[in-house]
Order: sequence, then structure tokens, then C-alpha cells
Amino acid sequence: MQLRRIAPVALPVVFAVFPLLSLFQQNETDVELGVLWWPLLVCVAVGAGLYGLFLLIFREGLKAAAVASLVVVGFFYFGIFASKISLSQWWFFALWVVLFATGLVVLVRTTRGFRELALVLGVAAAVLVLPPLIRIAVYQANHTETSASDPRLWPDRLATPTQPGARPDIYVLIPDDYTRSDVLARFFHYDDSWFTQALARRGFVFAKQSRSPYSDSEMNIAAAVNMDYLNGLGRILGAKSQDVRAVRRLIADNRAARLLKPLGYRYVHLDTDEVTFPVTNPDVSTLSVPDSFANLWLQKSVLRLAGFSDGAIHDRFRHAIRSQFSKLGDVAREPGPKFVVFHTLLPHDPYIFGPQGESVTFPYHTDESLGSSVGMQYYVRQLRFLSHKLLDVMDAILAASKTPPVIVIQSDEGFQASSPPFSEGAMQQVRVKGLIALHLPGVNAHPPEKLNTVNTLRFVFNRYFGTHYPLLRSASYPEQDFPYQFQEMRVR
Repeated sequence: MQLRRIAPVALPVVFAVFPLLSLFQQNETDVELGVLWWPLLVCVAVGAGLYGLFLLIFREGLKAAAVASLVVVGFFYFGIFASKISLSQWWFFALWVVLFATGLVVLVRTTRGFRELALVLGVAAAVLVLPPLIRIAVYQANHTETSASDPRLWPDRLATPTQPGARPDIYVLIPDDYTRSDVLARFFHYDDSWFTQALARRGFVFAKQSRSPYSDSEMNIAAAVNMDYLNGLGRILGAKSQDVRAVRRLIADNRAARLLKPLGYRYVHLDTDEVTFPVTNPDVSTLSVPDSFANLWLQKSVLRLAGFSDGAIHDRFRHAIRSQFSKLGDVAREPGPKFVVFHTLLPHDPYIFGPQGESVTFPYHTDESLGSSVGMQYYVRQLRFLSHKLLDVMDAILAASKTPPVIVIQSDEGFQASSPPFSEGAMQQVRVKGLIALHLPGVNAHPPEKLNTVNTLRFVFNRYFGTHYPLLRSASYPEQDFPYQFQEMRVR
């Protein structure tokens, strides 16, 4: 008897949950289970709330369940169909409203047959939800977590640094896809010498032939802060594993922070996006991040037309970027010593800033266009804006620091080009050539000209903490079919 009372409310809840579970299952190799909980709670609350409302209106459980299910589908499924229809979104929305209103009138005016309808809806809901639910459960059970402390990950054990006389704050600032100066000049016809000269006046030195080990942001950042290549993940997870969640975990919990902790260092992790966090960025609303799981989910609903359109999300993202740069400047005034890792998605797409920080809108909507000749123009404008932001935050950090800080400005990698205008070989070459600039106070040393980003913190630790970490052999691995399928490329 109680099951009969509970069953009707399950119908709108299950229909509300399906788009969320389907999206998660499609992306479960990239996102942690934790991103699912609050959207899942919203779905349950909406489905149950609508059922309760219509139960009060119609006084009939099965009818309330049918009407609530229709409203849920009308709200949560619009974007699923809109993305597959060639009509403009507003024309399709008008058609969607007409179909929804027709179905609503039919259900409201119907007085019988709801038992049979509920049975059909129940079978449909089960057919929709059970496959992704089972796949999620199986995947989570078969893929355990990894940790930076796992000895299988790293071929060498890094000795604990010695207590230095002074403990300077260490900043690792990671602009996403900030391309090396020579590449900017050759392929983009852009001269960024004004920026590098401004850094040099502030005491920075450069690795002019720097490169990254991988073609993927998260993998490069994880390798940098763990001071080693990620071959161990392939051995643990399998060379054909698609599970890249472990990479983000190795950023949030990394060897550099662990080695510095006994010296009294505090790890400060900042990001204008969610790229370096396993779940969500605690300092930025997930609704401000263009490709966050929450935004991708809500864009499948009617809200894609208002509040979750690209324009609205980009406005929130601009605010988040400015807010996090401001917070980075404030960190220098906090008591130290600190190990600060700061990542900003700029100058990587979406292209939302002009050279003076003005709002812009990129006119195309394909991945290929982002790396095209038009995309390159928008990229350079956004890069110029970022360069000014980096100089401003450098001045804020240097002015607020009681002890001259160590500052690493290190791109995760270079520009992600498309073909055309680049050949396949040129795309791979450009991708691994990013900027490295170092502020090394009190140390009369220049970095190796061909410094690989996996070695940067080894170089810094050796200069400041009495370590003798060998610099690893420099290698770069272009993107393959699987994330842990490493095949070394020749860098020219």
C-alpha cells in the first residue's frame, strides 16, 4: 500500500534525474562523483515538489505524477532536443511551448486512463535511467583513487629539503596556452617583447627554448607540481585507460606541497576556472565556469535561453577571472611562508576579452574555428590583456612581500592550433612550446635554455632548499588516442 503511494512521486523524479545521470555517465572519466550530488538533490526536489503541487490541485496521485512528469520533461529536456534541431533556438522554443501546452491541456482534461499511462511512463523512466545508473555504479566500483604518496607513481624518491635561512614565498603562476615568444613571432606575427622586457625589468629571467612534456593542461600541471613524468599512472591504470581524474587529484595533492610542508609552508591553490580542482573550485561559483558540469547540465534545460546562454556564462566568467586575480594579489599580504599555485584559463578560449579587457564575443562555435586564423587573432588579443594582468599582479605581489618571493610564470603548454592553417607536425610542435619566466631573488643563476616544465620546480628547489634533485631527461609526448599512451616526439 505504501509502495503505491510512493511510486507516483518517483515518476517525475526519475524523469528529472535522467539528463543529469546521462551527462555524468558520458563524462565520468573526467569528473569526480562529488559533482553529482547537489544537482541530483535539485532534481529530486523539483520532481517531488511538482508532484506535491499538482497533488494538491488534482487530488489524484497518478494524474499529479503524469502532469509533473510533463513539466519536468518540458523544463529539463529542451536543450537536449534543441541542440539536435536545425531551427533557431527561439523558433524551436515556440514549437516546444506549443507542444507542451497541448500535452498539458490533454492531461488536465483527461479523467481516466492514468493507471495505464503511469505504467507506460514507469517503463519508459526505467529504460532511460537504469543503463546510465548501472554504468556509473560499475565504473566507480572498478576505478579506485590514486594519491601522490603512492610509491608506484614515481621512479625516484625526492629527499626532504633542508631548512633554509630565509623561506621565501613561492608562486607558480600558470597561464593556460601562453605560447613562447619565438612561436608568437613566427606563426602569429605578434611581438611580445614589450611584455618580456617588462618582466626582465622586474628581475625575471627566461628559458628561451622551454617546452612541456604533454599536450594537455592538467597533465602538464600535474607533472610540474609533482616534479616528474606521469608514466606511473599508465602503469597503475593501464595504457588504454581513459580515466584522467587521477591527474587532477595529483594537482590538488602534490609532491611539491608535501615536501615544503615540513618547512612550514602552506599550500594555497587558486584557479579562475576548475581545471586544477578534482571536484569544484571553492573560490569560484561553478556556474561561472563555462564548461563546468553544472553549466553543461543546465544548458540542457530551458535555462539555456536565459541565464545559461553562452553570453550570460561568459559575463560571470569575466567577473570570476578578475576576482581571482585580485585575490592572488591579496595572498601576498597573508602570513607566510606560502607555496601558491595559481592557474588561469587565459589566454586559452573562450575568447571573451579584447586587448584592453573589453568584452568580446567570438563569432564561431566549433572547436576547429578556435585554432583557425580567426581564432588566432582573438587569441592574441586575449593574450595581450592577460600580459597586462600578469604585470599588474607581479607588481602587487612584489610590493606586498616582506621577503622577495620566488615567482615562476610557466605556461602549461602552447597554443592549440587547427589544420588548416597548421600542418599536423606544426600543430604538435606549437602545442608543447610555452612560456617560462623565473624571478629568483638572491640567486645568481639562469635556468637551462631548454628547460622542460617538469623540471622547473626541481631547479628552484635545488637553488633554495639544499636539494640535489637531478633534472630529468627532457621529453615531450603529443596527444594520442588514450591519455596514458605516451609516444615521444622530436621537438625542433
